[in-house]
Amino acid sequence: MFATSVMQTDFHEHYAATLAISLEENICIETEAGKEEYRVALVAPNTYHRTISPGVKMVSLLIDPETYEYGAISEYAGRGIVKRLEISSFLPLMGRLWDLYYGNLTDSEAWDLHIDLLQCVHPFKKLEKNIDERIVQIAHKIRTEIPDSIRMKEIGKDFSISEDRLIRLFKENLGIPLRRYLLWVRILNTAKLLKDGKSLTEAAHSAGFSDSAHFSRTFKENFGFVPSLFFGHLKSIDVRFCDSGDLI
Repeated sequence: MFATSVMQTDFHEHYAATLAISLEENICIETEAGKEEYRVALVAPNTYHRTISPGVKMVSLLIDPETYEYGAISEYAGRGIVKRLEISSFLPLMGRLWDLYYGNLTDSEAWDLHIDLLQCVHPFKKLEKNIDERIVQIAHKIRTEIPDSIRMKEIGKDFSISEDRLIRLFKENLGIPLRRYLLWVRILNTAKLLKDGKSLTEAAHSAGFSDSAHFSRTFKENFGFVPSLFFGHLKSIDVRFCDSGDLI
């Protein structure tokens, strides 16, 4: 989830869906069908588009299409399109969106806001959190060890779970496939190292990417931006990581 007033991109498509909410003026998004203006737009995964909105204060939520939450609203997103949503559903959250824009939300408040934004697209039942203790421990193992050093067949070895059962249990308990979780942890680890001042090459290798180009390519495929946009020389950008002991 990011807040900006300098959103202007080239034509691109990326794996994540995007929920974009303008705080004041309309957002201009162009597809092959032409330009349209939106107060709230839901961009489906792999939609070829560009955003042309310099000076427009906005919040964008990038959503992994393989998560439980996106699955709950996916029928409303369509495929390869930008869908217009009514701003009225999001007005009750506007105060918190402004707080996010100015960096005044805590980690847990930011987490709650992203769930409430998705609920505004279409109400859905939250994923039950009665998580198998083995899955909790495995997720912790993945987060605390270099993900690339953990082979799929070995992850459940210490917990007496076969690879097939582990893959099924992980998705059922956490709402995201195990391989996607591994990838997100590697991306997150690299991003944290970049924020701490490591070079792109050092950070990428430490998190298990083959080289900096591999990480940059993976980052752009998932988010639509090169990592230097957030971790380069632009000192005005504040990057935060919303970690919580309650959240996996």
